[in-house]
Amino acid sequence: MGQHGTYFPTKRLAKTRPMNTRRPIHYLRSHRLRWGLSQEELAYLLGCDRPDVISRIEKKKRHPTLPLAMACFILFGAPAPLLFPDMSAGIEALVMARVWEMYERIQGDPSRRTKRKVELLEDTIARADERKRAFSV
Repeated sequence: MGQHGTYFPTKRLAKTRPMNTRRPIHYLRSHRLRWGLSQEELAYLLGCDRPDVISRIEKKKRHPTLPLAMACFILFGAPAPLLFPDMSAGIEALVMARVWEMYERIQGDPSRRTKRKVELLEDTIARADERKRAFSV
């Protein structure tokens, strides 16, 4: 019998994640490599103090900050939702849940202010539907 009371010879138990979790997807590393940049060079161009920030983002141990995501857009010409799709999808899901909640809550109020809010919320819903159709093709 192996270590840890099992019949399989193992040196240590591996850390496992539940099957329904996965690491987030992003494309910062592929963009960096496409242009032949080191992590140090990319950190400098994006205004990071240390290159380990880039390493942690690429290893999916840290989310990019808003200024860093904007700097990536300026440098690579790729919007944050294309560079960091999992993070973008998570934010969109949270925002859209609140949009739908508010949309349902304010229905029936005839005021001018509420009509403007409804217009904004309906435009937001339409844009989200357009994004879904664009990515499902």
